[in-house]
Amino acid sequence: FDAGLLPSARRAGGDGALRQSAEKVWDLLCQLRVAQEWMVRRASQLEGCIKKALPMARRTEQVARRADAKSIY
Repeated sequence: FDAGLLPSARRAGGDGALRQSAEKVWDLLCQLRVAQEWMVRRASQLEGCIKKALPMARRTEQVARRADAKSIY
């Protein structure tokens, strides 16, 4: 651990600055958690849409193949 990477309490302005820094970190972690929850919900919604659309796409492809086969004869 390199203590030079983080300012000491004295250099950071005492407890107030450290508290403010800790609050910023906490806020960022909360924002990250909310963003992750949103991404999980969105991915789940998209997965549901894909599962619903896949059979329809397959059916459309089958119909198109049949139409092409009929036009050959």
